[in-house]
Parts: sequence; structure tokens; C-alpha cells
Amino acid sequence: MSQLEKVAREFRNLLVFMKTEFFRPADHITRSRLSPAQFHTLSILYRQGLMPMSDLAGELKVSKQQLTQLIGKLLESNLVLRKPDPHDRRAVRIDITPEGRKIVETLGAEIKQNLMEKLRLIPPDDLGELEHLLSRMNTILKKCQVTDGSDPEMQKGGWEDE
Repeated sequence: MSQLEKVAREFRNLLVFMKTEFFRPADHITRSRLSPAQFHTLSILYRQGLMPMSDLAGELKVSKQQLTQLIGKLLESNLVLRKPDPHDRRAVRIDITPEGRKIVETLGAEIKQNLMEKLRLIPPDDLGELEHLLSRMNTILKKCQVTDGSDPEMQKGGWEDE
């Protein structure tokens, strides 16, 4: 097995573990009030502010039609606002409302608290090492680029362990 295959296998195993132990509990926290797509949309608007619909669709990796439905639900809940684009009468920009900001902050605090409860179980020496490793992983993984599927190593097969 090549080093690339070993890293891919370990990375996949880590992602599965992270999904089960960390992402799924976070989803449960947000689902009590919002769908995952709604929370993701509000989180983007919270961080980036007013955005054209087309940019928001690109950021979410959804079609404009899917985004229109999603924004409709958020509008009904008074979590976002539609604003005209001053430079293009046909374009619409989306902004988060104060109520939307409050929900992102509240849910974000609950998710952080849940995460901290899990991390408290790690001994201090391991926690320091984890902090260092996460920083390194973040730096290293930012070097990755999304491929178009033309990478021959990635076309060999699935994720099955050998």
C-alpha cells in the first residue's frame, strides 16, 4: 500500500470518527431550530455579511433554484432579508437579520460547549499535542486542491481497507 493510500485511509477513518462523535451531535443541536442547510447559510452570512444570491449559491454549492427555496424559508422566519443590488436591478443580495445573528450565536455557543465537554476528557499533555497537530493539519491541508477526478491514484478504487 502506498503512502498516499495509507494517508487516505487514515484520513477517511478520522472523518468517519469526527462525523460520528463531533459533527452529528452538532447537527442535533442545530436541528432543533434549523435544518443543516439553513444553519450553514446563516453561518456564511454571519461571517461574510451581505451577499449576492449567486455568490451565496456558489459558497453553499447549490443551484440558484435550491437556494431560492432555502432563502424563502429563512425569509418566512425573519432570519434573512432580501435587498436589491444597487448596481444591477435584476440581482438580489441576501443579508442576515439581527434575529438570524442571535440564532447563529446561540447555536454556535451550544456547539462549542458540547465540543469543550468532549475535549475535557483528554489529558492535558495530549490536549497540548492535539492543539499542535490540529494547527499543523490545518496548514498542511490548506495545500490541497480540489481535483477534477483526473488523478489516477483516486480512480483506482473506493475507500475499502486493504
